[in-house]
Formats: sequence, structure tokens, C-alpha cells
Amino acid sequence: MKNENKRLIDDFTYAIQYYRPPTPLPDEWNIDLPNIRKLGFDAIQLRVQWRWSEPAEGKYIFDDIDKLFDLAEKNNLKVLFKFLMETAPDYIYQKYDGYRRDMHGEIMPPGDHGAFYVGGWLPCFDNPNVKQKAIEFVQAFVNRYKDRDSLILWNVWNEPRTRPIGECGCEYSIKSYQSWLRQQYGTIENLNEIFGKRWESFETIRPPGMPFGYVELFLWRKWAIVAVQDRLQFMYDTVRKIDNDRPIITHAGFCTMLADIAGDGTDDIENAKIVDFYGTSFPVAQNFTNIIEEAQPFLICDWLRSVDENYWVYELYPDFGGWHRRVSKEDFTFKVLSTLACGTKGIVYWQYRAERLGSENNEAGLVNMDGSFKDITPIAGEIADFVKSYEDDLKVASVRDDKIGILYSIDSDMISRIENTQGSDDYSYWSFALKSGYPYLYKKAIWGIYTLMREMGLTIRFCDERNLADEIDELKLLYVPQGYMLNKETILLIDAFIKKGGFVIAEEGTGLRAENTWLNVSFPQKEISQLFSVKIIERLIPDESEVKDISAFGFAVKAGGFVSYLEPTEKAEVIGRWDNGAVGMVSGKNTLFVGTSLGVSFYENYNCNYSEYIKMFTEILNLAGVEYESHKIRDSKDIYIRQTNTPSGTMLFIFNRSNERQFVKSKISNNESIKVLYGEIDVNYDEIIIAPKKSAVLLIKSNKA
Repeated sequence: MKNENKRLIDDFTYAIQYYRPPTPLPDEWNIDLPNIRKLGFDAIQLRVQWRWSEPAEGKYIFDDIDKLFDLAEKNNLKVLFKFLMETAPDYIYQKYDGYRRDMHGEIMPPGDHGAFYVGGWLPCFDNPNVKQKAIEFVQAFVNRYKDRDSLILWNVWNEPRTRPIGECGCEYSIKSYQSWLRQQYGTIENLNEIFGKRWESFETIRPPGMPFGYVELFLWRKWAIVAVQDRLQFMYDTVRKIDNDRPIITHAGFCTMLADIAGDGTDDIENAKIVDFYGTSFPVAQNFTNIIEEAQPFLICDWLRSVDENYWVYELYPDFGGWHRRVSKEDFTFKVLSTLACGTKGIVYWQYRAERLGSENNEAGLVNMDGSFKDITPIAGEIADFVKSYEDDLKVASVRDDKIGILYSIDSDMISRIENTQGSDDYSYWSFALKSGYPYLYKKAIWGIYTLMREMGLTIRFCDERNLADEIDELKLLYVPQGYMLNKETILLIDAFIKKGGFVIAEEGTGLRAENTWLNVSFPQKEISQLFSVKIIERLIPDESEVKDISAFGFAVKAGGFVSYLEPTEKAEVIGRWDNGAVGMVSGKNTLFVGTSLGVSFYENYNCNYSEYIKMFTEILNLAGVEYESHKIRDSKDIYIRQTNTPSGTMLFIFNRSNERQFVKSKISNNESIKVLYGEIDVNYDEIIIAPKKSAVLLIKSNKA
């Protein structure tokens, strides 16, 4: 159900997670909260866990949360209230049989790990008794705290996701699955006809036993993602019936762009429709060592920006810890400023003190376990000063992009993962593990092409296939990485876009499969073949192919994912060839079809011939007639710059990732001025000098009255 009446927070919120029972301990609260306020934070988050706060049926414990609310108000801190419902009390299992079952019907015993240290992870919310008791718990706590002036939002689910693939094979879940199939396909005859199956009835359909048929696992995991949305919906409805004013949020763990979509799936697009605004955790490197890692903060935020323009970075890990090398001050600053450069409207650090419990021990603290400051702690305070000084700009900042879209297809993502779901060997008939490890091919394709474009100074937008109709007319160029299963509406939209003068680049694999997961008889499918003026005459795994490199415009790069030999039609021009002379790249009317995945190739080989990729893709952009200028400061390989538009002017986020001082020329006109807002950077006439590994923010402002 789409939420049509969104509630937002007016201010830019700069907050930090504080309490996840049982830590920090009560004798530490009076020490920590004043320090949190002195560092410049607006708010703390309190995570309220079902099992901790209702140890026995109907016995609610409010004492710790009451005291923390009082202390927050004493220290002029607001409160973010997050429910953690996945840690269920003992009575849920013992009295209401709230256990999940695996796909063979065996009980999956509840346990504890990481964020679920107190235990009880994870009940089945398809069980109506579990759902009802969860509603009663939420009602009790919303009624208790809804009148607190310090409370600014409810977070109703921590990282909504479906995991593992076996979640859940109990009879309640199976009935939910069967009902979903009936809603989607109407009759069992229609379902069987579409997918080539012979189920007797919807009532005889069970969870998939093996991963090899594709269809059963494809349908099962699509339902499981919808089941997550059902949980989110009942939580939203329960809170909204009691508190009709405050915003309600949820946040992804591994957002859809990062998620193992079948093994640990979430659908950000649909989740975001349920709540008032959306957020994401920020699982990126702590000490960035390569360009793939450096691109990931921007990739996550650019994806979230496409999901919800009011998104928050809801769990930003200050320092991973866990006995790893501590994050450097430079990398910490880079990470935090990257979120602001991508237009986030709120930041919540995870967490204040480093954790001391369970498998997350020694992790994620802005300060040490004893409350003492780390080297990075004062930087969080400095960024707080910057955020508060320019809050009016940051809370409405819009990211300037280059009108280049990367298409995301959740069905293509799902089938790519399933193709790689065969366990460790051919005898693992009942295993659902990834055969070739993570990331699988689709993720490599999309991450790789994103990183390549970012290296060129481009700011792209992600276009989810389901929202393409609302976005495609704003683009100059659409890139389709490994679009295995594109729906009919998408193909019609691409056709219309091409006819209007837009340019589309597609990688081999696009149009490989029909919407029922089957391979098309010839590929790409007829409609895609006609659009791109090409057929694939042979498709090979690179290790099985006699060719290794594809050349175009005088530059050569490695094969990525698959090697496809192409056959152009009369309307097409051969642009690139494999090293055996076979056609590898074809250009039609406003189209380019590549016989491999440039994204996978760059992801796997960027260290080998980096400049060849840059030069080849520059020529591809020239062929497409795409002119771009991401910012008013000239870019270089060692400098990355993001531009946001604000009421005060153009805000530039400048990142020097090299070990040398960088000198860049300004393109500022006589009618403009530059002001340093944050960081170690010198503006000297028409030259800007930034120190090694430093990040900074400038404001370009018009001097015209």
C-alpha cells in the first residue's frame, strides 16, 4: 500500500545511536550524554528490543527508556525511537509456536548474533499470533512515549530484509506464498502455462527443494521480499493509528543495490512507499584501498537518492573495529562528507561507544568502549559545526547530475543470483549457496560501470525499471548493464526514448531471458534485437573462448562475464571487434550494443589497463553525443568533485584521494566568488590547492545583485 501522506522532518538531523540493551550500562549514561551534546549532535537513538522490554507476556519494562528520555531532555537532545522486533520473547516460541521452519519443515531454533545479542532471533511474522503480540507490544510503547516532546521520529523496522533463502517454510508462510501466487496469476492453469510447470493446485505448492529449475526459487524469493513489506506495513499502521503526527522511517541494511537479492533480499523501492521517508545503513570500507571501495559510498547514496530524495544515511559506522586497523582521520572525513555530497537529509552514526558484546565486540564506536575519545571523535564534532552552520542549505540541497542513467532491474538481479545458486559443487543438490561467491555477475556489472563513470567525473542517476517512465525523458543516455529480463513496458519506453533522440547502451545479456526465466530461442529477444540492430551468434564463458580482449576506437579491454560474437543488421555499424576479428560492438540508430559486460570487465581489471577503459568510454560518450560538465572545477584522475545546488549557491565537495598535493584550475567567472566552508584547502586566485588525502567543501556564489 502506497503511503500518500508523507510526513518529513524540517531540520537536517545529525544524530548518533546510543542505547542497544544491555549497553551502554546505566552508570555510563550521565557521562556520555553531555559529551554527545558537546560534540554537536542533535539527537540520540534508543533501540527498543521486544525481548528485552517484554521478557514475559504482557510484562512491559519501561524503566531504562524512561530514564534515557529524561537524560536526553536534560541535555537538550532529541530522541529517535527504533523498534527491534526480530528479537522475540521466549513465550512467543513456547506458547504461540512462533518458530520459523526451514524449507523441509524443520524448526529453525531462535538464537543470537551481532545486533540480536539478547536472543530470540527470529520469529515468523506470518504467524498471526506472533503478529498480534508484536502489535500489542508496539501499541504499549507508542502510547507510553508519544507525548514526549523530545521524540522526533519512529523507526519501525531495523533493516527490513529476507534471510536466509529458507525463510520461512512454516504452514503460515506457505499459505501466504500460495495466496501471493494466486493474486499474481489467477488460476493454477495460468501459472502452469506461463512457467511450464504441472502443479496440481495452489494448495499443493511448497517451497523449492533445489535451485536448479530457476522458476521455483525465482517465485519463492520474489514472494519473500513482498512478505518483508507486509511486516513493515503492519508496523507502520500500528504506530500511525496512535501517533498521527511524527514521521515514521525504516532503513535498509544492505540496500537493494548491494544486497544478495535472493539470499538476503530487500526491495527499497517498495519499502519506501510504505513509510514517510527512507534510510540506509552504510556498509562501506573503513580504510579505502582502491577505486571500487572509494566509489561505494557514492553508489549507495546515489541509489538511495533515486529511491527517496529525502533519504537519511541511518547507520554510518565511524570505525569498524573488530580488531581491524583503525580508520584514518582522512578516510573517516571522506566517508562522512561523501554522504553530504550526495544530498542526504540526515546522518545517524552507529554507534557512540564501541560494542563490547557478542560477535560485534570491539566494533563501530565513535569513542572507545570506556568512553574515551578516538582520533576521529573531534572530526565528528567539526562536521557537526559545518552541518549546523549550513543546515538551511544542506536540508534542501539537490545533486546536480549529468543526465546519464544506469538501469536497475530487480528481476535481472534475481535471475543472475539464481544462475549462481548451485552450492559448492554439482552434488550440493539442496544447497542454496553462491557457486562463484559474492558479488555475482549482475552486481559486478552495475558496480563496475558505476565506478568507471565516477572515475570520469560523471554524476549518474540510477533508474529502477519500475520507475523508468517517470525518469527516462530527463536523460541524455541510458546504460543497461546485463538486462537479462526486461519487461515489455521497459522495452517500449526504451524504443520511444531512442526515437526521441536519446542514446542507449546495452551490454550482452540484455534480452537473454523471457519473463518466465526461460532463455529466449534466439537472443537478444526479437524486440531488443530490432532496437539494437544486432543478434548474438555465439555466447561463451571467457575461459572457454579463444578471445580475451575487445577493441574499439583504438583501445582494448578485457572480456567481462561473457564473450558474445555479434551479427549486425544492415542498419548497424561495427564499432568494435574481438581479437580474433569477430564482431564485438555494434552501433545502430542512437544505440550501442556491447558483446561483453564493460562493467564486469572494469570491476575485475581496472588495475590492468585503467586508461584504456577511460579512453574507450570517452569515445563511446562522443559517439552518443553526450556532453557533460559535472562541476566548475576541472577534474583530474586524483580529484573527485561533487556538486550540489543550494539556496546560497553551488556547494562543491572536493576529494583528494592521492598521496600528493593537488593543484586544480578554477573555472569561476568574474561574477562569482569562492568561499571555503570546510577542510584544508587553499583558494588562490584561479588555482585551488588541496592537501594529500584531504576532503573539503567550497561554496561558489554569484556576486550579481
